[in-house]
Amino acid sequence: MLSNDVFRDRLERTLIDLEAWAKATADCAEIGIAASERYWRMVVVPNADLACPFELMIKSDQKFGLKLAAETYEDRPIDRFDLFPALVRAIEAGRVDEIQIFNGMTDALVGITMRVELAPGWDWLGNRRIAPPTPAEEWRTRRFLPYRR
Repeated sequence: MLSNDVFRDRLERTLIDLEAWAKATADCAEIGIAASERYWRMVVVPNADLACPFELMIKSDQKFGLKLAAETYEDRPIDRFDLFPALVRAIEAGRVDEIQIFNGMTDALVGITMRVELAPGWDWLGNRRIAPPTPAEEWRTRRFLPYRR
């Protein structure tokens, strides 16, 4: 965990970058930004069908929450601040995959993984298991589209 001063300094520089991205992206998405002493939050709804909406919340307790399409990930530790600008740019570019995992015998949904390709060799992954792993699983992947086409 970073000291409060270091955290706030890095956060401020990151928020400047994120707000500049929001301003540049306002022509292709509805973007709302809210802030208080305890959090900074951005909600993005793209104008393009089949592009990935998201919500990002960065909290003063050095954790963040992310909602990608219908999947929500809360209280993730902030390990590096360059994650956030890379994340919003990758989502805008359509580098988001929703991987649904099904039981190969029953075709029941057993898990969902959201993968965001931030850069070559650098992915952000969010996982949610609905049922325990099974010996035979089938993965079905859906890629979201870019905000601009």
